[in-house]
Amino acid sequence: MNAPSRLPRWLPWLTILALAAGIFALRWPTFGFKVWNVDEAIHAAVARTLLDGGVLYRDAVDQRTPLTYYAVAALFGVTGANNVWALHALAAALIAATGAGLFLLGREWQRTGAGLWAMLLFSVFASALFHPGDAFALNTEWFVALFTSWAAWAFQRGARLGAGILFGLAFLSKQPALLDLGAPVAVLLHAAWRNGAGARRTLARLAPVGAGFLAPLAAAAVYFALRGALADGIFYSWTYNLRYYGPEITATERVASAFRPFALLGAHYPLVLAVAAGSAGCALFRVLQRKPDVTEEAGNPALLYLLVWSVTSLAAAAAGGRAFDHYFIQFLPPFCLVAGLGLDALPRCARNHRRGAWLRPLAWLFCATVLVQAGRTVAAFLGQARLPVDSSLRTAEYVRDHSRPDDRIFVWGYHPDIYLFADRQPASRFVYASFLTGLIPWTNTAPGKDTSYAIVPGARETLLRELTARPPAFIVDCSPGPNRSWQKYPLDTFPALRDFVDARYRVVEAAQFIPQGYRIYRLRPAGEPAETAGTASELPPAARARLGIGVLGEQVPLTEGSAPHGASRNLVDGRVEYFAHAPSRLTYRCPPRAAALLGGFGIRPGAYAPDNRGATDGAEFIIRWRGADGAEHELLRRLLRPREQEADRPVQAFRLEFPAEPGGLVVLIIDPGPFGNVASDWTFWTDLRFEISR
Repeated sequence: MNAPSRLPRWLPWLTILALAAGIFALRWPTFGFKVWNVDEAIHAAVARTLLDGGVLYRDAVDQRTPLTYYAVAALFGVTGANNVWALHALAAALIAATGAGLFLLGREWQRTGAGLWAMLLFSVFASALFHPGDAFALNTEWFVALFTSWAAWAFQRGARLGAGILFGLAFLSKQPALLDLGAPVAVLLHAAWRNGAGARRTLARLAPVGAGFLAPLAAAAVYFALRGALADGIFYSWTYNLRYYGPEITATERVASAFRPFALLGAHYPLVLAVAAGSAGCALFRVLQRKPDVTEEAGNPALLYLLVWSVTSLAAAAAGGRAFDHYFIQFLPPFCLVAGLGLDALPRCARNHRRGAWLRPLAWLFCATVLVQAGRTVAAFLGQARLPVDSSLRTAEYVRDHSRPDDRIFVWGYHPDIYLFADRQPASRFVYASFLTGLIPWTNTAPGKDTSYAIVPGARETLLRELTARPPAFIVDCSPGPNRSWQKYPLDTFPALRDFVDARYRVVEAAQFIPQGYRIYRLRPAGEPAETAGTASELPPAARARLGIGVLGEQVPLTEGSAPHGASRNLVDGRVEYFAHAPSRLTYRCPPRAAALLGGFGIRPGAYAPDNRGATDGAEFIIRWRGADGAEHELLRRLLRPREQEADRPVQAFRLEFPAEPGGLVVLIIDPGPFGNVASDWTFWTDLRFEISR
């Protein structure tokens, strides 16, 4: 396989330097972009905590293994916190280093030409194959690609211990890299089978790889154990993924996602995909031969390694089942090597054919066409419109401009971008709040989907302890808008957090930021009284006295009530209407034998009439029951948008049964529409009454 090359020795290395420079030149315009994807923001927020002396999993939580977070923290320690330019430059450096490893592998396994093709293809695909948000971000998979590529080179050179260590570092970058350990194991087991080695000798050959793999894992375990974070590290990096994150995806979805890279390659680089398929077929045929010749016998372990590596990296990328482009970065190194071996071999195979006189020019023409196709595709990708800056940027800028650099903030949402944009440190270990709500990003996001099953046990209590011990200067609520599906989680879904915020914070610049999808709470100065929203004193006694609910000919009085824009009880078209302009909250104590609450709700027709220039954008109706222990059960949640949906215009009737426990409080809440706009929110409840059990 390691055939001599006629190229001057310095030329390949000059080409490597040129390709590395090309990678930086290609990606240079992308370095200053704020954030390419949410994973970058998570890394930046976690790194900020680590730089402040925190420990991953104990003081900052995410669900991946730890290496990349500490790498970003080390980078920020040198270049300054939240330096996105340095983040993206590091990604380019990882790509260049991986390409150099592929060059050495291709040269080792076949010839210098194969290595150059592999590096060229990897350099091109890294920047001009995936969605820009995946291609230009500092993803964990760039670390995996680097470590597994150099692990393959170390294994080929006989450094099994070193290869194992590199595989361990790949696993500490992202868990699916564990599967790539299958490539060296397969080669060693195949060699043992071919040579008739016994179990003891086989284990002795496997031991250095296994010991090397375990060494960085053991070092990481000791580090976290000494800092009291080992149990949390195991939970978030392993148990959480198996118990909550992984089961959201079916086996069928995982298998289907494996076709994603081939669809992209077929759309943009069909010639490369074709030659890679042919090269893989030839390699498989050679490996499966019963009686290879001496030359083939020597080269087959490398081909076996490459084939197994291709399969394991593709399986690892598809294991997530979500088909995000950046998952398949892990698959690029073996694919580029397979294609590089094929492109390098094509002219030689044509020359050795009996019709080589005219086949060889065709082979060179094919290779030249591949280069032209690659160049045109790169140009097309560079000409794409840049991604829009995230919608939270203006919100974050306000927080930054009205806080001190050492202030901490908390974001109630799946929006760690705000920490980076505001250049402020998280006030809690939860740099995004999905662990607190059960949201599994991009999966269980349907509006009616109850996600409480995936709330991490104890997470909410931990959050409240941290916020109480060190109240953040600002809390940003992402639920007023469709910010990565966070409209499902207004603060009312976490009553204890809502009460914490109501008691200590006040809303600022609501008219500016709520229409943008964010609600900003600022910590009140000491001595400033709490706002009266949500308290019984909001409604005057005369109004409260009229808002009782009927039961057996009597009235259940209002216990607490708030309606900043007014509330009243009137007879309208034969109905008893409890008008309560959004936002409003009415609380009643259930009679001892109350089994259910009956009634209806709606929005007055004038609110969405065609001639209403300030028509309502809708309102959300919520009914909760609260037991003596303070636990709340949501009985109803319905968003009405009568201007857009004709079915939302009539009165919506309901009958809601209470839990078996007697008594308790029933809370009727009306919130503004999805953008927090209260204009023309002429909302009401109607014909409310308690049903008494017999």
